[in-house]
Amino acid sequence: MLERNFTIVCDRGCDLPPVYLERAQATVLEDVPHDALGHVDEVALTQALVRTYRALAAQGHDKIVSVHSCASFSPVVTCAREAAAACEGVADVRVIDAGSASAATGMVVFRLMCHWADGATLDEAVEQAQRLAGSVRLLVIPTVAARFARRRSRKPRAGLLGRATSSLRIRISGERGLYLVSRGEVTQLARSSELSDLTGRLAHAMSAVAASEGELVYATIETGDARALRALEKPLDTNEFEARRLGSVSASSQVEKVVGQGAVAVAFAPADVYWRAAGTAGEDEVQAADDALRAGRDS
Repeated sequence: MLERNFTIVCDRGCDLPPVYLERAQATVLEDVPHDALGHVDEVALTQALVRTYRALAAQGHDKIVSVHSCASFSPVVTCAREAAAACEGVADVRVIDAGSASAATGMVVFRLMCHWADGATLDEAVEQAQRLAGSVRLLVIPTVAARFARRRSRKPRAGLLGRATSSLRIRISGERGLYLVSRGEVTQLARSSELSDLTGRLAHAMSAVAASEGELVYATIETGDARALRALEKPLDTNEFEARRLGSVSASSQVEKVVGQGAVAVAFAPADVYWRAAGTAGEDEVQAADDALRAGRDS
């Protein structure tokens, strides 16, 4: 029997189907604790992660890779780092910031599970997961009312009145935004009251990355709105760029709380980076593609 060299910890925010996590014997943080106001209780969350890591170490699993969405989307990765530091000397915990969220995080977790199944060492698996985290992206269209939609990509010091006025304008007009979540950063690329306009822009954004980095792999994410999912998938059925669809997933409640019910998204990465055990697109190319997307957000 092939010896497994590490164990995996993640949370439901990766949006992977449970069957995949079970096959890799991954430990899943089922619930993220919240306080009375509905905010994530980061102290309780850190303590829960400490208990998880220590329990695994007590079972003989003292080499742990803990993968979570970026801090701009979820506080879990920050708490995981604090918990890992608290477990120093008990377990070797490597925390990986997926740099993105939802199924984009799931891509990193899934490929890590593949390395686990292949018997990769802890260092080898972490290196490949970190490389993929540097290339994976999420393009998301949250609902108008979602707190993610109120995120500011410009003028972060705008006054309270200005922010309130902007929020009211968005709600009245029905405008939604297209956001890029990549390398831990969130950038608004476009706004429109027409979902078809935003999904078209989403497809063009993927095309721009493909032109720089080659064939893509992607997964679609939905939150219970079949009509919105169809609007998302239509422009992706194109010859404009080469891409392989991995499947479609339903967002977990953890993700839905951030983007809203009715949101849609696409997680994607260069196929060469995703599938290969070694090698990646150059860091400069990845950064150049992201810069191009951000530069064109107002076009």
